[in-house]
Amino acid sequence: MLRIHFTDADYAAVGLCDHPDVMWESLLSLHALQQPDASAGFGRWRTEVARELDPVAVGGLFSLAPPVGYSPDFLTPAGTKGFEQGLERVLATPARRMARELGRLHPARASAPYVRSLAAAESKALRLLRDALHHYYTTALAPYWSHIRQSVGAESAMRLRVREELGVRELLRGIHPAVRLQEDVLQVPYPGPDRDVHLRGRGLLLIPSFFCRKRPICLHDQKLPPVLVYPFEREADWRTPTRADGSLPTRAQLAALTALLGHTRTRVLAEIGSGCTTGELARR
Repeated sequence: MLRIHFTDADYAAVGLCDHPDVMWESLLSLHALQQPDASAGFGRWRTEVARELDPVAVGGLFSLAPPVGYSPDFLTPAGTKGFEQGLERVLATPARRMARELGRLHPARASAPYVRSLAAAESKALRLLRDALHHYYTTALAPYWSHIRQSVGAESAMRLRVREELGVRELLRGIHPAVRLQEDVLQVPYPGPDRDVHLRGRGLLLIPSFFCRKRPICLHDQKLPPVLVYPFEREADWRTPTRADGSLPTRAQLAALTALLGHTRTRVLAEIGSGCTTGELARR
């Protein structure tokens, strides 16, 4: 059980993210990709991504993000605005912190050559991490981001209404059926030994996540800004962006289009294909 202890100052400082956190979605979608769960409704997404993903390019990510158990906190930096900024913050992780967190992985994973090279802050390993995260985001998240953003936005708007009408305590009680708030302690089902998190006036940021499954999760390091990432109910058969013939463009086709038009114009066309107004396109 995870027990999060609130003071009056913490209740006042509870925040609610109104957009998907791209680095949390990257990590949690990696978990979902590796651990099929028919009830989660990711079957079609998993099939499409597995067809397009280059296993060599992203192989190291699976060592860092096992579907069960600990994943390093540095993979989900706080307060990122967009993938590029998130990627920069991951790569800017201090070497000592990166080595410390990689050392918490299961021994079989921590001893893998790639993980040991990354823990040693070798430049080649950092480049591989950068390329792997970029390829994964481009393939597994970017084509679906419009729907992810809309779903998280709708969830956030609904929770915001709960807070405005019923208060922050009802907001906390309602984020998951198994969560309980008793005597200023938020009790969250969690595997492993019981954990107590004392917020001490820092508040708590609630992050609704499209790819989070089964139960809320949090960071391992209690010195980091406190967050609680929680799942919410999604459409059973959510739509994915398709071409007129009903299939997704292949990597080779996207590469050819990028070579012809450039990265920015290709991204613009991809966003238009996912469905958006000119105002939304400008913001993206």
